[in-house]
Amino acid sequence: MNEDTLEEGKKTRSGSRFSAILIALLILLGIVGIVWRNSSKYEPVVVGAYAPDFTLMDMNGKEYSLSSLRGKVVFVNFWATWCKSCKEEMPSMQILYTYLKEKEAPFEMLAISMDRVTTQKNIGPFVNSIGLQFPILLDPWGKTDGKYKLTGVPETYVIDKEGRVAEKIIGPRNWETIGAVQTIFKLLDIKPEPEAKGG
Repeated sequence: MNEDTLEEGKKTRSGSRFSAILIALLILLGIVGIVWRNSSKYEPVVVGAYAPDFTLMDMNGKEYSLSSLRGKVVFVNFWATWCKSCKEEMPSMQILYTYLKEKEAPFEMLAISMDRVTTQKNIGPFVNSIGLQFPILLDPWGKTDGKYKLTGVPETYVIDKEGRVAEKIIGPRNWETIGAVQTIFKLLDIKPEPEAKGG
């Protein structure tokens, strides 16, 4: 074996080593890309981001989609019949809804039931027992749960007229208080009325 053959052998081995390193790097980059793309699926919806669109039916079969409500402030509440704090929160939601409807404000309230097929039969009695009049949307397969990455119920999103999340509330809130409705009233350009003082 002469020197030329040895040199060619070294070049071939170093070329193979370079190719192997390059392939390993490309595989590593591919894995990092897949992990990054999948991890972004689990990022929660944050204030300032566009609210994920959805299309759901209400209890009467009427279809609602978030994108069709652009130009209105939209109050999206996720709840379930088995959620005690949801039941405590909803009467104050009804008061807010009635108040803003009477003012003819560009506002919509959507309450999305996260009840699955096994507890859907409880939705009607639940709604009637509280006397709710705002749209109750049904999501038995958890489509919106996946889009909004819910941490639990109740969870509420106040969405501005352009479709961006203006406020995110985890847990129940008393919607009869001025502090609770500040963001909504600001988006609607409504001045809160002073609370009546006892005489």
